[in-house]
Amino acid sequence: MFSKNNKKMIAERSAERTLKYGLVKLNVGLASVLLATGLTFAGGQAASADTVTTNTEAQTTEVAPGQNDAATSTTETTNKADAATQTENQGLTKESATESLKDAKATQDKAQGEVTEATKNVEDATTVRNDTKDVEASAQKDLDASLQAKKDIPAATDKVKEDSAALDNARDDVDKAQDNTEVAREAENTAVVNENATQEKVNAQQKTVDDLKPAADQATAAQNTAKAADDIVSDQAAIQKDTEDEANLQQVVKEAQTTVNNLIETARQAAETETQAVDALKKAKEAETAAQANVDAAQTALKDATAQADKDKAALEEAQKAGDAARATVKGWEDKIAQWQQFLVDEKDTSSSEHLNNLKKGIAAMKVRLGQAQDAVAEAQKAIDSALDVYGASRAKQTKAEETLTKANAALAIAKMSTAAAQTKEKAAAKSNVEAQAALEAGKAALEKSQAELANVQAKLAADKDKLVADQAKYNDLKAQNNFADDEDVAAAQAAVDEAQAAVDKVQPNVDKANHAVHAQEKVVKAAQAAVDEAQANLDAVSEKLAQWKQALVDEKDTATSYHLDNLKKGIKALTIRQGQAQDALKAAQENLANEQAKLAKFQAVQAKNQAALDSANEALTNAKNTLADTEKKNADFKDALANTQAIKDYEAASATLAEYQKELASAQEAVAKAEAAFNEAQQKEDAAKAAYETAKETYLTDKAKLQDLEALAAKEDEYVVAFEQASDKLNEAQAALDEAQKALQDKNASLSVANGEVKYWEGVLAALESKPATSDQGTQTDETGTSTSEGTQTDETGTSTSEGTQTDETGTSTSEGTQTDETGTITDEDANKDNEEPAKTADEDKVVVNDVKKVATTPEKKVEVKAIAKKAETPKADAKAATLPQMGEKDNNEAAVVGLGLAGVAGALGLGVLNKKRS
Repeated sequence: MFSKNNKKMIAERSAERTLKYGLVKLNVGLASVLLATGLTFAGGQAASADTVTTNTEAQTTEVAPGQNDAATSTTETTNKADAATQTENQGLTKESATESLKDAKATQDKAQGEVTEATKNVEDATTVRNDTKDVEASAQKDLDASLQAKKDIPAATDKVKEDSAALDNARDDVDKAQDNTEVAREAENTAVVNENATQEKVNAQQKTVDDLKPAADQATAAQNTAKAADDIVSDQAAIQKDTEDEANLQQVVKEAQTTVNNLIETARQAAETETQAVDALKKAKEAETAAQANVDAAQTALKDATAQADKDKAALEEAQKAGDAARATVKGWEDKIAQWQQFLVDEKDTSSSEHLNNLKKGIAAMKVRLGQAQDAVAEAQKAIDSALDVYGASRAKQTKAEETLTKANAALAIAKMSTAAAQTKEKAAAKSNVEAQAALEAGKAALEKSQAELANVQAKLAADKDKLVADQAKYNDLKAQNNFADDEDVAAAQAAVDEAQAAVDKVQPNVDKANHAVHAQEKVVKAAQAAVDEAQANLDAVSEKLAQWKQALVDEKDTATSYHLDNLKKGIKALTIRQGQAQDALKAAQENLANEQAKLAKFQAVQAKNQAALDSANEALTNAKNTLADTEKKNADFKDALANTQAIKDYEAASATLAEYQKELASAQEAVAKAEAAFNEAQQKEDAAKAAYETAKETYLTDKAKLQDLEALAAKEDEYVVAFEQASDKLNEAQAALDEAQKALQDKNASLSVANGEVKYWEGVLAALESKPATSDQGTQTDETGTSTSEGTQTDETGTSTSEGTQTDETGTSTSEGTQTDETGTITDEDANKDNEEPAKTADEDKVVVNDVKKVATTPEKKVEVKAIAKKAETPKADAKAATLPQMGEKDNNEAAVVGLGLAGVAGALGLGVLNKKRS
């Protein structure tokens, strides 16, 4: 434990650490185990001299995935056979091995629990040690402070004496400053008395001025208001004159505008005439150009039509020749067919049937040819007709083109005549347009002059109107500010009263009429309500009687005669009919009541509306009367104030006297200010002297308190020494307890390592017993150094049994699985506390080392690297007993003791690798 303010310890704890490794301390038990292990393996090497020796050489070969599986299977089978041979020579069974494994795991669990408990003890001891260390540091700090206080006491005593002298000097300065302040206060009081006397004169005169001011202000306001009224009259006269001048100038401008408009129209017409003449000339020229183009086009069309007609005529002649040839062909085939038919008739009785058949076939063939020739004639005739139509159309186009050319020539002559006439008109129109433009410019100049004069007059009129508006606003503001009213205001208020009275008189008849209608309708509604109540009472009586008869029918159903029951039923039926009639009557009465109530609501709404209008009109009348009375009072006040000119004179005289008194007051106030400044300066010096005195006093008290604290702290020196010694003793005890707990933890870790080795050994024996191969092809193997290696069995994660025992490195040091030896010979345990049930693995998770064979995960994407073992030399096999490890012995030799000794040796070797971590 250490404080959160202990920066040094925090920095040390948070710094990066470098782990160092070394051999653990050897205690008696561990030394005895190590000795037994050495004797065991030394005896093994000596006793195995007669065993079969084989020399192997590692080779690296790349094989396919299937080949790797075969090689691995062969190796595993061999190792299983060796393990089985060993277990058979020892006389172990599966049951005994399982029981031994169970005992070993129980021992392992117990050792693991002891390690956990020892770890917790170490943590607790570390916490106690750290807390004790903090207590010792605190005691050391208190002791150092006490020693330092003893050294600082002489200097603190001298400082207190100096502070006492300074305090006496400051008290003298305060007394002097207080005397000066009293003198300044008396001078200030005298000046204040003079000021107060002058202030009383000013206040008295100010009261006189204030008393005269309302009447003077009222009179002044009345005069200003009257002047504003005069300004309004002047403004109205100026506006009237400006309005007359504006009307005269507007007439002048109007006449000038009319003249200009006429000239504009004349100029427009002249320009339009000129434009029309130009357009007419342009159109005439365009018409002439178009007529010439039409003539050229007509000539070209006539030429093309004549050429096409000649071409079509030639085609028609060719078609006629082809038609004549086709008709001649048809005539020839018809003559030949007639000849052959005649032959057939003439030789019918004389020629053979074959000859006749040949004639018939020839006639048929010729008819076919005749049909083809006739088709050709038809086609030729169609070609002739088509060519004739085309030629006729060409001749028609030629005739039409001749007519078009004649018309185009006539139109061209007319267009030329029109162009000449348009040129003459265009020249005349241009001259008229120039003259009209000149007259228009002169008329515009006269108009602009008149408009400028009109604009000046209108500007003056607008200015006079603005002035009138401003003067009227000023006049109204003055009246509002001073509560004045003129005769026009009184007249307007009287008119408002008359208008409000007329509105009341107008609304009152409507109110009376609405009230009468409401009263009449209320009577109607009351009568309708009575009818509803009567109908409801009738319905209730009939319903009650009907219920009684129905109940009587139920009650007398079994006791009364049928005649009586029939009468009851008839009565019930009649009552039911009456009940329906009563319900209808009630419904009709309720509907009538609702209608009358709706009418009453309408009448009441009209009544309320008219009454609201009457109330509003009466309120308006009351307000108008109040306004009239107020306006009349304001008018009287205005006239009285306008006549009271003496009030202004009295106010001006009193104000002049007040100004003289105020000058005297200013002089008195200046004297007071100087006296106050002198007094404030003296007061500030007094305050400064007091502040200096307080500072000196505070310094004296502070230093005296420090001296007392130092003396008290120095007096505790012996107490702090005792506390520090006690804290040191407790720290030593805590450190000793921590060392003992760490030593116990190391011992428990060693015991756990032995238990882990025993569990692993029995697991290998049990796996060998479960596999039990039929034969064993391999015995004890010896590496190049001649050291005998003992093979056990392990099971990998896939369930494949692999054989692996201790391996010997180049230095000749024997190592077991889970223990590695570096070049310096230092033995390190990869994980002493880890359960050793898994087989050894390389850094690559996909590779597993099994019996000196590097096995790579067999996937289709990878080649598998297998480190195969090739035997270079092989001697004849020895007896099975010779291949058995000598440490096992014969059955007659205390077999259990020897096995235990070998197991203890393996566990001792594992125990040497416990990690000893130290902080760098």
